Amino acid sequence: MNTVWRLVGAFGVALGLAACAGPETDASSSAGDTGIKASGVGAYLAARHAERIRAQRPAAQFMLDALQESPENFDLLNRAHVLLITDGRFGDAVDIAERILRINATHPPANLTVAFASVQKGDYAAAETRLRGLAYVGVNRVVLPLMLAWLNVAQVRPAAALNALRSLNEVSGFQPFYHYHAALIDDLVGWTEEAAESYRRATDVEGGAPIRLIEAAGEFLERQGRREEARAIYARVLEQSPDSIAAAVALARTIGGAPPPRQVQDAVTGIAEALFNIAGALRQENNGQLSLTYARLALALKPDLPVAIFLVADILDRQGQTPEANAMYARIAPDTSLGWSARLRIAENLHTMGDSNEAIRRLSAMANERTDRIDALLTLGQLLRIKERFVEAVQTYDRAVGRIPAIEQRYWPLLYARGIALERAKMWPRAEADFLKALELQPDQPDVLNYLAYSWVDQGMHFERARRMLDRAVELRPNSGQIVDSLGWVLYRTGKHEEAVRILERAVELVPEDPVILGHLGDAYWRVGRINEARFQWRRALGNKPEPDQRAELERKLRDGLKIPGSAASGG
Repeated sequence: MNTVWRLVGAFGVALGLAACAGPETDASSSAGDTGIKASGVGAYLAARHAERIRAQRPAAQFMLDALQESPENFDLLNRAHVLLITDGRFGDAVDIAERILRINATHPPANLTVAFASVQKGDYAAAETRLRGLAYVGVNRVVLPLMLAWLNVAQVRPAAALNALRSLNEVSGFQPFYHYHAALIDDLVGWTEEAAESYRRATDVEGGAPIRLIEAAGEFLERQGRREEARAIYARVLEQSPDSIAAAVALARTIGGAPPPRQVQDAVTGIAEALFNIAGALRQENNGQLSLTYARLALALKPDLPVAIFLVADILDRQGQTPEANAMYARIAPDTSLGWSARLRIAENLHTMGDSNEAIRRLSAMANERTDRIDALLTLGQLLRIKERFVEAVQTYDRAVGRIPAIEQRYWPLLYARGIALERAKMWPRAEADFLKALELQPDQPDVLNYLAYSWVDQGMHFERARRMLDRAVELRPNSGQIVDSLGWVLYRTGKHEEAVRILERAVELVPEDPVILGHLGDAYWRVGRINEARFQWRRALGNKPEPDQRAELERKLRDGLKIPGSAASGG
């Protein structure tokens, strides 16, 4: 399906996003260029800045403030329309869309918004009439067939619905969308045999179908009494994604639970599902802002759709809108398949927002609540490491390991994380064993190679083996400043100072403000007689917030220099 998303460049046509500033847009353009009254300039510029940093709520409000001063400005109306949708203020967006249509009755984005408002009101004929006036260009090649199909379902015209959907099958790469929504429609209207065939085709795609689609197909089989087939589908998902809560719940249900209701039980939910599918595909292509727009539209029609709520929250989370993200995560019921993941995200974000104690409390409670899972323990262990509570982190990771029936390849990150906590807690023999086991499970993993090799070098042991490991790690990840620094440091510790200078200079180019790397380069400069440059790097290191023990060592070096010759037995 990836080939289809080459259409992404044209998606702005459908929702007017070309009028919305992105990261590359010059938000400082003069207000005079846009015809904004001088009294609204400040609000306009504030809105453009908020757009650049993806702060949806203030951006929308500032744009509305600018509109107060220039109410007929078409550019401001366009921007406000999109920003209100991405902020979840659909009712206000409808008001702006109607103002846009009074100026330009053929405006595609405004027509889409007003059509969705008609769907909200149950006026499906009006929505259909408005959508039929739009051109099949850009994303509308996908949006319009889906919307018109479900509007026909709403008006009890299932054959016409499937006919409207067929043009989607002609868009390269969107055949799974066609089969999925054909299956949902067939299932809803009771055409069981046709639904079974459409679900089969939708799930039979190269690279595997999305879990959402697989869930729908499996649930259909359950409702038809074909539990063994449903169980086989869920089991395959768990083989590929062993931690999938949705698949685990579904598999358990096939052993005695009641068949679930349809995911899509009416036409409005079908439209919301289609909008979520489009948003999800855009999210996979890293187009977060467009994905957010379609996910918000889905929620305008179906405010309690958990997958759309989670997607909006995730996008806000990644845009740094942490409080807003947590408010969205909190809307997901804890007993749904996404409820657990939402609670984990909330706890992580509480730490980000400065309330680490509450995050630790919640994660501890979750770890005790679900003794069959390790994800809460992994998150708790990471948080404890960040807080430098290393002994507690080790104990937490020990609990996680104790819940694993067997140490398999996929658990190498757990051993790596525990190894770090053990090393920082001064439990080196156990740490070394975890690093070696992690490398056994995931050979040549660059981060593990780096951490283990650097630790050996720092302890004055296994220099040759460490050098080979770091050569390999740099080969695998040549643009990692930390890994390049480790290679430079092993060269320094083995007396190859000239070579160390060259490698460490490269590390500083990659990570110019890391106090450890700057300190290492200063040490290497001193050893080759570049005294002034050494002191310069040590001063730079001091200015970049070194750890307290490193700060004391840097101050000593600036005062006394390096008096002990570098060798395999001594460092800086």
